[in-house]
Amino acid sequence: MVDVRNFRYDDLDRIAEIVSSSLGEYYPKSLYLEKSRDWEDGFIVGVENGRVVAMLLGIIQGRFETRILMFAVDKRFRRKGIGHELMNRFISLSMAREAKRISLEVRRSNLEAIRFYEKYGFQNTGVLLMYYSDLEDGLKMAKNI
Repeated sequence: MVDVRNFRYDDLDRIAEIVSSSLGEYYPKSLYLEKSRDWEDGFIVGVENGRVVAMLLGIIQGRFETRILMFAVDKRFRRKGIGHELMNRFISLSMAREAKRISLEVRRSNLEAIRFYEKYGFQNTGVLLMYYSDLEDGLKMAKNI
């Protein structure tokens, strides 16, 4: 069973590792700290047996919208419902803030993630040309809540 809790400073190294291996992106640790201050409740992690195995970093995007900036599950812990636990918590947190919409970006080639988001009612709202550091296109997706 996964425990979902707020991000803690001592999670930084593990989160950076998960993001790098799962998303193929590298971000300075200062970015995670900066964004965690924007909306502390929006930065959540999934913990299994005392180890962080997933993360979701969300921000407030205007008065009635939240946005998922990063969402990653360690490859060894996928298909166990951990991503669903984090997404359900994030949707609840967004609704508690009276958000009406959640948005995100995803690699165009990440069909597994796109299918996951579609199951939650996210729809493609546009293409982001050469959006990622390797110049892969991204898709903008959004869901009304």
